[in-house]
Amino acid sequence: MGKTERILWMILALGIWTLLSCGKHGPEPIAYGKDSCTYCRMIVSDRKFGAELVTSKGKILKFDSIECLAGYVNKTRDINGHSLWVVDYSNLSKFVDATRASYLVSEKIHSPMGLNISAFEQKDVANRMLNNYGGRVVSWNDVLDYVQQKWK
Repeated sequence: MGKTERILWMILALGIWTLLSCGKHGPEPIAYGKDSCTYCRMIVSDRKFGAELVTSKGKILKFDSIECLAGYVNKTRDINGHSLWVVDYSNLSKFVDATRASYLVSEKIHSPMGLNISAFEQKDVANRMLNNYGGRVVSWNDVLDYVQQKWK
């Protein structure tokens, strides 16, 4: 192998290493009882309502509720290159993409910050919960608007 080929292989290997080490772009487990909410600074304690924002550089911001994540997004507005995650109320070990989840706003399901928003990966599950608890099923954009309105 000549000098030029070795240099090209080194550049290729460095490029692959760089891509693999650029940072995580998905959620990580929340340390309930230890992690604090980026927005309100409360300790994240209720497993049914956790949320995360992962920046384009892989930094993970944790939230104690869906409304705190929405409040942060509303306040920050310039969060390009990120991903947003919420805990699936019907499967507490699973994070789902916040922009694709369905949300139930119901006074009978109390969330940590009092706006009573729960997230579901499947819309049919959210609708079943609606039948049991009342309220309304909404989208992520509706959640952003609702939080903006309530927390003026």
